Order: sequence, then C-alpha cells, then structure tokens
Amino acid sequence: MLPRTKINYSHISCFILLLLAIAQFAIAVPYPGYTLYCPNNGRYTYLKNLSNTTVHSWTHSRSGGYSCYLLENGDLIRSAVSSSSSMNGGGAEGIVQKYNWSGTLIWEYTYSTTTYRSHHDICPMPNGNVILIAWESKTAAQAVAAGLSRSSAIWPDHLVEVQPSGSTGGTIVWQWHAWDHLIQAYDASKANYGVIADHPELLNLNCGSSGVGPGGGDWMHVNSVSYNPTLDQITFSSHNLNELYVIDHSTTTAEAATHTGGRWGRGGDFLYRWGNPANYGTTGTQVFDVVHCAWWVPAGLPGAGHILAFNNRSSSSTSMIVEIVPPMDTLGNYTRTTRTAFGPASPVWSYTATGFYSQHLGGNQRLPNGNTMIAEATSGNLFEVDSAGRTVWSYTPGGEIVRVLRYGTEYPGVAILGTEEEVAALPNSVHLLSNYPNPFNSSTKINIKIDKLASVKLSIYNANGELISKLVDGRLIAGDHNFDWNGKNMNGMSVNSGVYFCRLQSGSTVQTRKLVLVK
Repeated sequence: MLPRTKINYSHISCFILLLLAIAQFAIAVPYPGYTLYCPNNGRYTYLKNLSNTTVHSWTHSRSGGYSCYLLENGDLIRSAVSSSSSMNGGGAEGIVQKYNWSGTLIWEYTYSTTTYRSHHDICPMPNGNVILIAWESKTAAQAVAAGLSRSSAIWPDHLVEVQPSGSTGGTIVWQWHAWDHLIQAYDASKANYGVIADHPELLNLNCGSSGVGPGGGDWMHVNSVSYNPTLDQITFSSHNLNELYVIDHSTTTAEAATHTGGRWGRGGDFLYRWGNPANYGTTGTQVFDVVHCAWWVPAGLPGAGHILAFNNRSSSSTSMIVEIVPPMDTLGNYTRTTRTAFGPASPVWSYTATGFYSQHLGGNQRLPNGNTMIAEATSGNLFEVDSAGRTVWSYTPGGEIVRVLRYGTEYPGVAILGTEEEVAALPNSVHLLSNYPNPFNSSTKINIKIDKLASVKLSIYNANGELISKLVDGRLIAGDHNFDWNGKNMNGMSVNSGVYFCRLQSGSTVQTRKLVLVK
C-alpha cells in the first residue's frame, strides 16, 4: 500500500488568497498609444491620445472615410467618394487618397466607372500596395446565363491590388473575382451547374438576396478586407451573405481566376468560410446576422492568426464581437469533414454587453496587450475592452464612425509626435502610462510621457507604502520614456509576489498605477 501524502492545507489557502488578491488588484488599463478614427462621410481624420485630446488631424479634399490607416512612414491612407458614377450602393467610394503627415495630398487613385467602383474598406499591404474591394456590373443576360434564378442585373464583388505611382497613377498587379468561382443548382442548362454541398469552395449564385440588396444589384455587399502576410491569404466579410471568406493571395491573377495554382493549390477558390453553412448547402448554425470587419489578428499579438469579426445581430438588437480559430492541420491547410460545416463550432472569445448595438457597420482590432478596440459605429461610440470584457477606455465623438484603430507609442508612424509639443493642452506635463505586462513574473516595462523638460521621480512602493526601488530621480527631456522594473529592491534582492505601486512625481503632480508581481 502506497503511503498517504499529507496535504498542507494552510499553503493551499495562502495560494488561493494570493490569487484572489491578484484578481482584485489586477486593474485593467488601456493600451498606451494614439487612437485614429474618421467620421463616416466626412472630411476629417483625427489622432487622439489616451486623454482623448487631438494630437494631430488631417483635413481632406473629398468626403469619405469608411476606413483610414496610418502607415509606418506617417502617411495617412483613406477611402474617399468619387462623383458621377451610376453604381451608388451603400458604402460606395471609388477613390483612394494618401496624405503625408503635414496634410498634403500626395496620391489620389480613382477606381470608378459606369461598370465598376471601389467601395467600403481598403487594405494597405506590407509592400506599399493597397487592396480595394469593388463591384463589377453584370447585365441581367449575363446573370441568367450564369445560372441566376431571376432576370436581374447583379454587382458581384472583386478585389484589386494597386501599386501606386506618381500623384494619381496606379498599376493593378493582382486581382480576384467572385464571378470566377460560382456554382448554382437552379438550371442544368446554364453555366456553373452542380451540387452545392459538394463544392463549399465555390459561391452559390442564388444564395442571399440574389441582386436585391441595398444597392440594387449589390448582391454580396463585401465590407471589409484584411491581409495575413504569414499565410499570404486574404479574408473578407459579406453583409448580405452573413459570412466571412478566406482566399489565397499567392496566386497570379490568371491562377486566381481558376481552381488550381498558388501556394495552397486551390487557385482563387475559397480556402475557408465561416458564419452561414446554409450558403454551401450544409446544416449548421448561422452565426452572423449581418457581419462587418473580418480582421486577422497579426503575428506577435495575443490570438495571432485568429479572425475577429463584428456580428451586428441586427434582428436581436444586440451586437457581438467574435474571435474564431480556423481549424488547420500541421501544414497550414484548413480542415473540414466532408459535407459538414466549417469549424469552429463556437468562438474562442466573444464580447457583448447590455446596450452594445450597431445595426450595421462596426469595427474591431486586437491590441498587443490582449485588449480589443471596438467601434459601435452607428452611435459613434469608441471603446476598448480587456479579455474579461471590462471597458478600460472609451470616447464618444458621436455621429457615425465605422472603424477605430489604436497605434502604440512604439509605432514608427507616430514617432514624430515625440518631437512636438503635441500634448501641451493636457492638464499635466508628465503622464504615467500603463505598464506591460501586468501581471508579470520577472520584469515589466513602465512607460511615461513628458511634454517638456521636467524633474521626475519614478519609484516603486509595496502595499504598506514602503519604498522598494527608485527607477529615476532627475531631469528628463520631452518625449516617451520606458523603464524596466525587474521585481527587485534597491539592494538587488528579489521581492515577493504581491501588489506594488508605481509612483510618478514631478513638482506637484503625482500619478500612481498598480503593479501585480506573480512568481
């Protein structure tokens, strides 16, 4: 008979108490950086600090602003509205603009005629190119010949990758068309005929509104596009079809029009789709009731490789952010059992709350500290939540704001702010920002911002108010400053797990943040 192990319940109780203390004092904080947004159909873009003070802004020559992005060189790229086009569906744009930091328009590219027009979102690429979503017009005769169940003109979506040149030029270096990847089970005498359930890689021409969407022929109403450079794949979301899709970007344009070729050997067919199994003749739960902002979590961030999406849930008047983990094998191929719905069965994380609702539009972004930025678009409410769903930052400019993005203080595109007196309007001249990580087990980085030369004391205290460590005591120049605390006292000895306080003092200004050390 084995000897009975004696359990020390007092140690367990102490450990439980420590966990409870950590949970109590692990106060969620916003990710330090600058918030970028542009009012929809407006002519302004704003960059705000965490006090919601404007530190930079751009004035534009055209209305637009469904989406905008700050590039690493400090340029701003945005979608804008063209004129004199007969394709006037919801989210119609037609132009991409690029402004430098000083506000000068340096590139304006038009993708708009009587037979095609860009709309909704754009996606800046690592190589300097930009991907546009666009409609292309198909006549009623073309649609019927393709197997549409009614005689109606239709505007299927396509994607184009544009390489900028000059002040107005651009070369389309890659493109993908939904029209090349159709299936229909309506008329065997027409093109694209087949068994829907046998071809989830294709788009059923007769699913969804089939040409009676909000834009007349705007059948799919694609509204977001996001790029994954690790996989060289693109995801996009469809408002009308209540689904998100993934396609291969490594194809040539010729391969993208077929069913073979590219890194994944599937040409331009869907590699993955999620949200509405009925679209491909399969039983399963329809998750999306209007979807926006399919957004790939970048490498290096919590949830890297996952896909976020804004589920408007229009019928239930309560929206939800979902985070899904597309199932893959060890080679990176998406996995699925034949004639079953694409997984996962449920999101790995989601956010909803009483009163959180955007009937249409909406944005989401994962941040490096694990928080998620959200644009409750129709109310103009911008906020940041942690993984537990706690709101750690919010700002409500009002109006209609489709997207919101937070750029960290380390992002190259905001580096110029460190040389300006951009926070002069703030009530204090020094600012103690959030530390990261928190909780931590070995060291944490403490960030402060100073808007002018100042004498600063930055110290660590324990929960009893005893001085543990001095990180700085002297004058610092204007800009961002980072200091590491390694969990040791002034004698170089490691301190115990527990709650500590970081205290920043400059003149009469004193700011404090909680730190949680877990070993």
